[in-house]
Amino acid sequence: MIILKQKGKFLFGLFLANSTLAFSGTLGDVQNYSNGFFVTGGAIDGSLSDEGINKTLFADTFTVDGDIVAHQIRPGSRWGFTVGAGYTFGPQKDNDVTFTYTNLKSKGFSEIVNTGPQGVLSNRLSQIVQNENSFFSLLHAGGQEMINASASVSSHYDFQTAELLTHHYFQSSVLKNVRFSRFYGLKATEFKKGFSAEYNGTMAFLTPNFALLETPLDDEIDYSAKYFGIGPQIGMGASWSLNRYISVVGDVSASVLGGSYNSGWDEKLSTSGVIPNYPTNAVMNQYSYKQSTPTTLWTSIVVGSNIAVAATIPFHNGSSFGVQGGLNTEQYWSQVNAESIRSSISKNNIYFAQRFAVRDVFIKASYTC
Repeated sequence: MIILKQKGKFLFGLFLANSTLAFSGTLGDVQNYSNGFFVTGGAIDGSLSDEGINKTLFADTFTVDGDIVAHQIRPGSRWGFTVGAGYTFGPQKDNDVTFTYTNLKSKGFSEIVNTGPQGVLSNRLSQIVQNENSFFSLLHAGGQEMINASASVSSHYDFQTAELLTHHYFQSSVLKNVRFSRFYGLKATEFKKGFSAEYNGTMAFLTPNFALLETPLDDEIDYSAKYFGIGPQIGMGASWSLNRYISVVGDVSASVLGGSYNSGWDEKLSTSGVIPNYPTNAVMNQYSYKQSTPTTLWTSIVVGSNIAVAATIPFHNGSSFGVQGGLNTEQYWSQVNAESIRSSISKNNIYFAQRFAVRDVFIKASYTC
């Protein structure tokens, strides 16, 4: 009886050890089937997306051979981290309270080198430049198309989330090597995104006397947005023990977040050339355009899932060490319309979706104190 009881306690501890990744909170948490306290930490390598910035074209280039190339903003994947702590309680240690925090950033850089005097670059982001859609559009005032031009865009996503959850673990009534968990608690998430774009080149145009003039043009654009929400989270998880040390764990979760968001677009263009129908600072030869969304209500439904392979090594003093690695995803379905960046004179209409996605691979270590 004592041997069977100890074996059951170990298997249950194995489930605790390999339940919860910090993201959706379902893979339980680390472990403690003796002392109660546990800590966890891990590294994650993943990507963030808003179905907007990462799908936006910032320029087109035209060659003398007639080739047209579209250039897209491309944020890359980066390393992040997750940390957590918790406490198990109850007569059978079948409940716990956990707190986890996850931080992930994604940055990217896209560049177009100088097109030369015969190559043309078309600015796809500016809300100031214009294009008269003439066959000789390069020679018309407007500034959208330039020669001897280059462009670059630095983009970023910043994501962080915190979860305060309580889990209840129970044995499957059908499969002896399978255990389940259900949980609920609070989730808070902050998501920041943005980019900085810069264009440098020469704007060429015809004067009323049909004289060809060339003048430098510099355009700088900064865009940023911030989202924050907090709300309830629920979910379920499962653990399948393959042997004494190895198990497969997974979970699904759902949250409803409520909070706020704001955004801003700031553009400054400098040239001695003419931008029709647009006010300018005659002394500085500068044009500017600003658009902002003041702090307003933001709500989002969040669906998350994890799957991992986990291993736990128990020690004679009652402590244990665990490792798990796997895949994680979270989908944020914002209940707001896509954001539109649009001035009254430019044909560059930009739309940023408000749907976010987090996808990553992770490896996490845990230790029972």
